[in-house]
Amino acid sequence: MITKDVVKASDLQRSSGKILKRVAVGNEHLVIERAGYPVAVMISFREYEALMQDRALAAHYDLVRTLGAAAERQNLDEAELTADLDTEKRQLFREKYGN
Repeated sequence: MITKDVVKASDLQRSSGKILKRVAVGNEHLVIERAGYPVAVMISFREYEALMQDRALAAHYDLVRTLGAAAERQNLDEAELTADLDTEKRQLFREKYGN
């Protein structure tokens, strides 16, 4: 189970090694506070990578939905879209690499 704890910025400065270990090894999310206000959150690198992957996947799905809606508005079917995409890819390849 992931736990959440609050750490003062001054404690982070004094005990950074210990605090980093808590995040890296344990399942802790640490909220860093300065003057009583939350200013940052520390999570493990593994969790950060998963978060970035989730964001990229969500952006991809948003793009696919947007393109799908645009294709529907233009009454394009999948075969036409694929053919157009292949044509564009070939043209870009020729522009970049020549014949």
